[in-house]
Amino acid sequence: MSVGSRARFALVTLAVFCLGASPAPALPSAVAADVHESYRLLTASAYHPVSPQVLLAAASDALAEQARKQGVTITPPVLRVEADDDATVNDLDAAIASAAAASHGTATDFAYAAISAMTKSVGDRYTQFFTPDEFKQFNEALDPERISGIGVMIEPDPVTGDVRLTYVVPETPADRAGLRAGDVLTAIDTTPTRGLTVEAASKLLRGRAGTTVAVTVMRSGVADAAYTIRREEVQPPTVVFKMLPGNIGYVYVMAFGKATPAEFDTAIGRLKDQDAKALVLDLRNDGGGYVDSALLISRRFIANKALLTVEERGEHATTIDAANETSVSLPVTVLVNQYTASASEITAGALQDDGVGTLVGIKTFGKGVMQTLTPLPDGAAIKITTAHYLTPRRRDINLRGIEPDLRVDENKEARYGDIDRDAQLRAALAFLEKKIAQAKPL
Repeated sequence: MSVGSRARFALVTLAVFCLGASPAPALPSAVAADVHESYRLLTASAYHPVSPQVLLAAASDALAEQARKQGVTITPPVLRVEADDDATVNDLDAAIASAAAASHGTATDFAYAAISAMTKSVGDRYTQFFTPDEFKQFNEALDPERISGIGVMIEPDPVTGDVRLTYVVPETPADRAGLRAGDVLTAIDTTPTRGLTVEAASKLLRGRAGTTVAVTVMRSGVADAAYTIRREEVQPPTVVFKMLPGNIGYVYVMAFGKATPAEFDTAIGRLKDQDAKALVLDLRNDGGGYVDSALLISRRFIANKALLTVEERGEHATTIDAANETSVSLPVTVLVNQYTASASEITAGALQDDGVGTLVGIKTFGKGVMQTLTPLPDGAAIKITTAHYLTPRRRDINLRGIEPDLRVDENKEARYGDIDRDAQLRAALAFLEKKIAQAKPL
């Protein structure tokens, strides 16, 4: 054997020794717990059962692929279902640790690759693994982090070029100071707003909680006053509302977050104080969120009737009913479109089936399944489809959507909530105006 051959033989022997004879470092405890919990949930709770061997095969291939990304070629480890889950997952842990050690990668990255592959192997588009960063982004979409400011939403004013308030969040410093939607800010502290971008103006309005900002306001085209407002931590809203002509309230639910029912109650309370005679509930582009929030809002309209039927794994069905706790007894139209999905379809379907609201717009997305979101020990999370639901009339909307009662296509360059630029809203208002007229005594 030549010197070069002996050297190559020594290297191969060393590689075999490192991969086989020497035990790989154990996974960090939190990461190992992620693997165990994910495997348990996927095998035990997924609505459509999946073979544990399919999960393991996907994890094995993912480990080889993750190693390839590190520039190392390894044979996918052989993983088999053992007599009990603990033994099976312990073997998976060992394979993850060995692949990471052989590839000079982190055990966390390899564990995440394995878990992600197992979730995808279920074959369900909504079953998903989130890294800690991804989970944070997911949560922020439903429950945005609080920001330090005065509690307004702004846009450039098309007439003056200054900054116009499009919404004042209830119970915030701006609301308590008396600012209103439609007010134009001509200056923020000493900076004129004319020509400022939304980003630049927002930066001036925000600041450390407890500090103050001065805004000069023009209202209805007339110079009003200067307001000095103390900044606070403010929760970005998931619900916005306003009164439309004819005393018709407009409530736009952007997502069903944890705070959404409370925000909705505030909106309804304020519209009632303004003598609302009817209501437009806008669920367009609402991709859903928490089922509990959708049910709570549905209960504001529906009393003593079914809200939905949930079918869990094994065809176990449970019907969820509303009690007598309504807060809205006005005529209601519900705006929907192709992006009205999931939790928002639960509310839309319940209001339609129970005869409470008239749906206006186009067919909804068609997501009739429900997910359970489980945070994992190291800050990651796994979301698994665990149930299928039916509307109160036991309609299956999954992959079908909900047809509106009154079909109205969206106009080009639509601006939601702006009567002049929102054909679907105009149709909803026209319908409600007829309902109001019919209800008037002769």
